[in-house]
Amino acid sequence: MLRDILARIEQIEDLRHLFGALGFKPVWESVPPGAWLGEAHAEVAGVRRVALVARHEAFRVFALDAADPDRAARLAAQVLASRAERGLACALGGIPRRLVCATWGVGRGARANLRVRAAGFALDAVSGSALAILDRCAPLAGESALALSIRTGDALASEGVTTRFFQAFRSVLERLTDRLTEPRSREDRHALALTALTRVLFLYFVQAKGWLDGDRRYLVHRFEAALTARRAFQRHIFDPLCFGALNRPAAQRSRTARLLGRLPFLNGGLFEPTELERRHGAARWSNADWRDAFDELFERFHFSVREGDDGELVAPDMLGRVFEGVMDPEERKQSGSYYTPSALVRDLVRAGLEAALVTRVGVAPAAAERWVHHGEPPSRLPDLRCFAVLDPAVGSGAFLLGALQELTALRATAGGAAAAAIRREVLAHSLYGVDLKLTAVRLCELRLWLALVADDEAGDLVRVAPLPNLDGHVRQGDALLDPLTLAATLTGGPAFAGSRAEVERLGLARQALFNRTGAAKRAALGELRGAAADLAGHLVEQASSRLDDQIHELLASAREADLFGGIRGCDADTRLRLRRLRAARRDLRVADRRRARDGEAPFFAFEAQFGDIVARGGFDLVVGNPPWVRGERVPPRVRETLAARYPSWRPASSRGFAHLPDLAVAFVDRALELAAPGGVVALLVPAKLASSGYGELLRQRLSWTARIERAAPLHGASGAFAAAVYPMALVTTRSEPLAGGEVATTLGPRSLAPRVPQRELAEQSPWILIPEAAAVARRLRGAFPSLGERWQPQLGIKTGADEVFLLPQAAPGTRPAIRGRDLSAWHAEPGVHLIWTHGSDGRPLPRLPPDVAGLLEHHVARLHRRSDYRRGPPWQVFRVGLATAPCRVVWPDLARRLLAAVPAPAAVPLNTVYGIATRTLDDAHALAALLNSRWLSALASLHADPARGGFRRFNATVVRDLPIPPAESPAWALLVEWGRQRAVDDDAIADIYELDRTDRRALARLAPDLR
Repeated sequence: MLRDILARIEQIEDLRHLFGALGFKPVWESVPPGAWLGEAHAEVAGVRRVALVARHEAFRVFALDAADPDRAARLAAQVLASRAERGLACALGGIPRRLVCATWGVGRGARANLRVRAAGFALDAVSGSALAILDRCAPLAGESALALSIRTGDALASEGVTTRFFQAFRSVLERLTDRLTEPRSREDRHALALTALTRVLFLYFVQAKGWLDGDRRYLVHRFEAALTARRAFQRHIFDPLCFGALNRPAAQRSRTARLLGRLPFLNGGLFEPTELERRHGAARWSNADWRDAFDELFERFHFSVREGDDGELVAPDMLGRVFEGVMDPEERKQSGSYYTPSALVRDLVRAGLEAALVTRVGVAPAAAERWVHHGEPPSRLPDLRCFAVLDPAVGSGAFLLGALQELTALRATAGGAAAAAIRREVLAHSLYGVDLKLTAVRLCELRLWLALVADDEAGDLVRVAPLPNLDGHVRQGDALLDPLTLAATLTGGPAFAGSRAEVERLGLARQALFNRTGAAKRAALGELRGAAADLAGHLVEQASSRLDDQIHELLASAREADLFGGIRGCDADTRLRLRRLRAARRDLRVADRRRARDGEAPFFAFEAQFGDIVARGGFDLVVGNPPWVRGERVPPRVRETLAARYPSWRPASSRGFAHLPDLAVAFVDRALELAAPGGVVALLVPAKLASSGYGELLRQRLSWTARIERAAPLHGASGAFAAAVYPMALVTTRSEPLAGGEVATTLGPRSLAPRVPQRELAEQSPWILIPEAAAVARRLRGAFPSLGERWQPQLGIKTGADEVFLLPQAAPGTRPAIRGRDLSAWHAEPGVHLIWTHGSDGRPLPRLPPDVAGLLEHHVARLHRRSDYRRGPPWQVFRVGLATAPCRVVWPDLARRLLAAVPAPAAVPLNTVYGIATRTLDDAHALAALLNSRWLSALASLHADPARGGFRRFNATVVRDLPIPPAESPAWALLVEWGRQRAVDDDAIADIYELDRTDRRALARLAPDLR
């Protein structure tokens, strides 16, 4: 109703209807603008008319017709403040029309000065936040003018969604954590505080629907009532609300709970004590702590229960950002956990569904595309009731929610059941998730519950459907590593499986629990835990037996006689294998003792907790944004286990952390295992999986043994993440590649996407996912030798202690040094100086000159601690090949395009610079001309990994594969001349490579024209 009234406001007379609808008493009394505001103020704000339009007790609402509504409203609020008059000034005017409301108040804290608070609303497009602010200005029965004035000021000072919401959430969470003294573990205290805040967050969404006693500000009103009565809010209001009212049908509530008002029965695990609360008791905070939480967090922002609602409202799709917000930056780096924007979630889920409808359900490709993207169902609707979707790293539930929305939309096209009923059925039978972090599991459950609440339009609170139990659908656990799958990998046998009766019992227990409440719910939960525990026990028994057999077989082989009559014994590989087998058996025995003691499955394993889905082949769609964690951040023991467990998770052949696989590689392998035959994997992965050396095994596996539906680099999507990430949408089917199969390189309807033949990806490494440019690169690769056939690019010097070796100014014994930032096309301008400790032959000097020794004498211990130092003089530096070469061409490792230069002989390239040592200066100049050309830069960009700010990494592998003219060709002499002149003719370079107009257009967008 408020939205309609606001949209119809044309003049200040209409404001009477607005404030009448809010509960004020409409009045009309004209006020002379000049006399009230002052002639000068009225003129500067363009105030034409002023009137008193509404009142509540002594609180008065004034309306102003003004050319500048912002200034007019603030000036009027200052007039009210100067007279100590409680009220609200509302100015209407401007183009387009705006309504600006302002009041005054006294600031809190040491500086309690008068402040004007104002909020403006565009009337041509009324936002949800505008409605929320005005709704919070409505007077309450019996409320004094002072109380209403304070509350109105707080409403006008509240904010839309900004990063401040997430910062405020984390700040309040940390404060509540620190206020607790028990339990001893800070991790447990943090979990208790997060549980409490999650409940309040959920209730703020629910009260926005008017479900809490019809009061859209129920919680803060109850809190203020507790303060007035000098009662503890948590003990007398919050705990009875959660554990005595919302989790019980109205007829079963105590008298105390009934006094809390008309409340729905919500059920759900959110309003049951957690295991931690049962163990340590409910956490308690003082009224002062709750006051801070309301003032600094919940009352500062506006809430809406609908996903994707007005961007100024806190909506459920913001919970992903909350998940990020409760993790400190270092923890986020370690876990690789980042929020995924909703538009990207929708597009990836649709791409996965479009493929799965074809390969798992049997819908024709064109019909699947029309159904998913245009809502046009096929003539014969398939049965999607048991279509199973898994997110193996669920985070805050973005992808499960996306799947819920899309599957509901698909099934709703058949007509019949209401969308709310379909949504509940999809949640009961189709959605499953796993995450290592309990925080993520709780937020995912919360988000799925809110999706049901948003659809529930019940006017009578008795008719509100209780929330389902999601204990069997969203689980805490490690999706990558568990004792069962590790044992299966080590023994080389098939995955372990329970009996038909065991997995049927598990599936029935999960479904029975979904809608249970009260005592029946507790019994159903016990049955689910018992079913999982019994199944896990049987699986552990199988795994232990197979491990024992392998161990005995290896030991028996070691005891056999060799050709000379001696004992064969164990070689190094056998000893390593025995160590791994015994460790796996030991872990299983410990787990089984824990199962026998606790009566629960001792660890998460898909075969135990989702054994019924695994038994029918696996999941129809595995979708998500798994953690991206660089290899060096993975603990060494975990790296060893991942390498043993997953065929594609192997370090590249080169040394160094940069060549260790990202954790996302293991998730792709795991997702393919979990998908049913013909099932689809749709994941957001790092774009560099298409080009990096460590992604080679995965690319080969996918190209030759799976059907790649899409490999779509998402250019520009990194800006939507709160991190420097460069994603690629990878959609692949667990089935053999099709003859003539093609890979789409964008999201959206497949028929509109550019495509590359999968056969070409199988023959390429790295993948080139721009079809036209890929064709050009492929032709040039066949027609010209590669640069790597003549020269080997290498990195510049690594000191291992730049703070010791690099000086801002020249000194005796130093050489000018070049960093990547010091390079541009044709130019190398050294920005620092390197203490030079080597001879002309590249070997470290046995004794340093006195001047140089004086610079390093206080740092000898530091030099010994460098990771690359092994033996010899401690002042040595590493990788000195480029520094001692007389003829070189160099380029920065990180740039927006290739930028090459021939440096002065004295200059030393550092380790942010790559280069090539050539035999002659002519060759160096010729290479500089080639590398500075637009077309070579474009070809390099096809393979270079993206980095922050539009930069790319032009490493040795990228440049080594570039095509170059033969040294004996006439073109080489031209290149030498251009290099000496520091100018290159891109048209002539194109002619050398026989690039026609079509070829040039294909490459042009990969590298800008710098002329």
